[in-house]
Amino acid sequence: MVTRSLLHTLQALSRTSKPGPPTVYSHVHLCLALLTIGDQGPIGRIELSRKLAIGEGAVRTIIKRLAQAGLLATAKEGCVLTNQGSSLYQQLRRKFSNIIILDAKQLSIDKVNAAVLIRSARHLVKKGIEQRDAAVRAGATGACTLVCSHGKFTMPLDDEPQWKLTPRDSLFQELNSSLQPKDNDVIAIIGAAGKEQAKQGAMAAALTLLQ
Repeated sequence: MVTRSLLHTLQALSRTSKPGPPTVYSHVHLCLALLTIGDQGPIGRIELSRKLAIGEGAVRTIIKRLAQAGLLATAKEGCVLTNQGSSLYQQLRRKFSNIIILDAKQLSIDKVNAAVLIRSARHLVKKGIEQRDAAVRAGATGACTLVCSHGKFTMPLDDEPQWKLTPRDSLFQELNSSLQPKDNDVIAIIGAAGKEQAKQGAMAAALTLLQ
């Protein structure tokens, strides 16, 4: 099971050693790097930089820190996960789906929308504020959190009628087809000006739902 200890590990790896300049990446980038290498590795530094949408210098530091933590190794073909890194990757993949880009205009969040499914996390959702705030800190402009229950997607709200998506909604159909949610799963939908910011926001939101 993925626990908050993994989040704490990623946060520690992203901190700047004093003295030194502040990092231009966060624990969100470290998590995305682990997932990207696990999904597509071996992968080179230039390609990883492109996928994470940060500079090669920052990616070089990410690779160094993950290697020092025993999570990845470099080979002629590119970066690969170690056994320890593969174990963390598998834990993350059991908890989080792939991040998808989708049309969520009816939610009016922003131009580009991304979604991620967090499995069996319904009991950890309060009002969705934590996921929204984390996504915004990661570069997104907004977010909404949906919980999956009895074939419907509902949004937790304060003092308002419960907002829901039903099977007749096109967004419901796209989420259901792409993410295949089950009861008690959670879907975070993130809006941003660009695709990479939306993906980073989605991962930031997902990481708030580790227990």
